[in-house]
Amino acid sequence: MYLRLTFIFLLFLTWGPAANAALMPDTQSNSVIIPDTPRSSVVMPEATRSSKNSAPDEITLEANVVQIILNDEHRGGVDWGAIVSDFHTALLKKEDDPLWNDKKYRLSFGTVAEDDYAVLLDALDMAGQMVQFPQTPIKVVSGTPARINLEKQNIHVDFYLSRSKTGDLSLHVEPHIAVAAMELWNGERIPVSVPLQAETKMLITDNMTIVIGGLMKEEEITRKRKFHLLGNFPMLGNIPIVGLVFRSKGRLMQKTETVIFLTVRTKAVNTPENDE
Repeated sequence: MYLRLTFIFLLFLTWGPAANAALMPDTQSNSVIIPDTPRSSVVMPEATRSSKNSAPDEITLEANVVQIILNDEHRGGVDWGAIVSDFHTALLKKEDDPLWNDKKYRLSFGTVAEDDYAVLLDALDMAGQMVQFPQTPIKVVSGTPARINLEKQNIHVDFYLSRSKTGDLSLHVEPHIAVAAMELWNGERIPVSVPLQAETKMLITDNMTIVIGGLMKEEEITRKRKFHLLGNFPMLGNIPIVGLVFRSKGRLMQKTETVIFLTVRTKAVNTPENDE
């Protein structure tokens, strides 16, 4: 009996360490063994999927330029802060002189929803005499700069489309404007054209309209008035020499605000075709 117990004890001493070694993980390799899984059953997270084959983002911008000859009540310009959403301003800076700074040159930025855009256009009539200049729509592709040229207004706007870290579409907007100014040259004041620029970055959604306001222009207007008698008499102001007595001249400063509206139309990327 003692021989049997001794044999069982020796067997336990040799088997126990070997079994524990098989059960302990390999701490030196730091590896984990995972059972084989069929490749078709592995689902990659959306954020880690390859986007090499995806097409670049693309939008269309529908531009409408509105010029308002401001009446006396709105000579300071339209109060965009009380009208648009996401309102903010940006200083216009001289393109070739970063140190140049004149705080009177400032642009207003904001957005309006699709339903509010038409209402806003109708309401601008209250600010003065309004004229619209619709532009040809342009496409903006992510990663490629785009530009709208407004030759009549001596303005061009550069765009750059990108996608933010949160996945939203972002549009970099950079207006370039030439404003009339007076500069000293050899002791004389001469009129010059000063190139200015501003920039902003905005999150965009389908059918929203970006508003760029605050482009002010002031010019002196001379008006002539002619007096005439009642009845069928010709206008006395047209009569040479004598007409000078019946004419009067008046000068006034006319202020005009130019507003740029940019309506965003987004385009789906990699949209599957509808099954017929």
